[in-house]
Amino acid sequence: MLSRPTKARSVGGGRAGSRVQTMASSSTAPAAPAAPEETQELVTRATDDAPQGGFINDLTQAWKDIEEDEDGNLVVGGALGREKRLREKRERLLTHASTAKRIRRGMIRFVQVVVDLSRASLVADMRPSRLKVVSGELQIFVRKFFDSNPLSQLSICCTRNGVAKVITELSGSPHRHVEHLKLLGTQKLGLDCAGDASVQNCLELATRQLRDVPPYGHREVLFVMTSLTTCDPGDVFEAIEGARKNRMHCSVVGLGAEVHVMRSLAVETKGKYSVVTGEPHLRQVLADYAPPPPSLEKETPSSLVQMGFPNFVGGAGDVSGQGELCFVGAESELGKGRSFACPRCKSRVQDLPQACHVCGLSLVSSAHLARSYHHLFPVSLFAEVTESDLEMDLDDGAAENCSGCGRNLSGQLRLRCPNCHQTYCITCDVFIHEELHNCPGCEEAQ
Repeated sequence: MLSRPTKARSVGGGRAGSRVQTMASSSTAPAAPAAPEETQELVTRATDDAPQGGFINDLTQAWKDIEEDEDGNLVVGGALGREKRLREKRERLLTHASTAKRIRRGMIRFVQVVVDLSRASLVADMRPSRLKVVSGELQIFVRKFFDSNPLSQLSICCTRNGVAKVITELSGSPHRHVEHLKLLGTQKLGLDCAGDASVQNCLELATRQLRDVPPYGHREVLFVMTSLTTCDPGDVFEAIEGARKNRMHCSVVGLGAEVHVMRSLAVETKGKYSVVTGEPHLRQVLADYAPPPPSLEKETPSSLVQMGFPNFVGGAGDVSGQGELCFVGAESELGKGRSFACPRCKSRVQDLPQACHVCGLSLVSSAHLARSYHHLFPVSLFAEVTESDLEMDLDDGAAENCSGCGRNLSGQLRLRCPNCHQTYCITCDVFIHEELHNCPGCEEAQ
């Protein structure tokens, strides 16, 4: 029991010391109710001594500052935060647009995605777990991948209990891959999380999957790893050397920390290695992997590719008599639904693009070729309108609204197309270069 108040050294100054003495004195005898003036003084002192910028200040954000971004996520920051995100996107566009016309790109890609289903995927440092976050982000990535690479094919495999297993074969159907990604972590198809990961078995499986890829195809392997260890039956570095000799580019996305084996894999095979810090960072890293990568001529030599444009048969409104019961696909599934007939051997396939399982002809549609056109001839980079140019435009009576969305651009960043000289806001600039791939002003002038 304290018999007399003692002096206390305060971190914040004399006011805190006087508060400690008051509390010590109150422990010796019952204190009388404080006067309203004293209570108000204590509250004022506590407010003055409270650290600025703490979590309490974060809770005072008004609901008007919370917005929904283009992906459906709630973000705090209002218009300033949205402007910052758009500027970051434009910075990435500057990098891609400045080099798109000066390098060769692998237009036809064959990608093997390796998902880590070891027990490390059940760690809850990401809500609700690493596996759920990876599954959701990979579903978004698959759709973006086929939007950017309509002539490419993708396959998904997993590693668990020290072995590697194929989930989906090489295919150009995003719907099939997304449906299987939704089953990750469940007992269906044996996709629950257990055991350790094996990098060596995954590399050997990917080598068998991609060794029959044509010479013009770009062979890639994307590892999404949650584990910091690998359980291999042999020398994993021999498997890495085998992947390098087979011209496979292996990239790694890690969710824990940097691992020497994965770093060596990315360096030896000329891939990329990224360690993500959260869900938004993971989404951005996967989005950067979607566009076609640079391609060396000695690895993928230029060659003419023979392709076939199959006919759609067996639809609901088909009255030509070709909708009979038939075998579809390499699995020879008996069905009467929608299918495509190979123009060479008349065999049926279910999805496009893919190679005919009978004659090996690459089957595509004209829409796939049109969608890959923007990688060869991208939209010209828009230039920022300076203050001097803006004054000249206003003197000439130019419009102050965006040519895309019609929004007033007073006090906002203006961007101008070098060909048609139309002015756009930063939102329309990002949309034109990332989604539309055509300048509306240039198309109207034609």
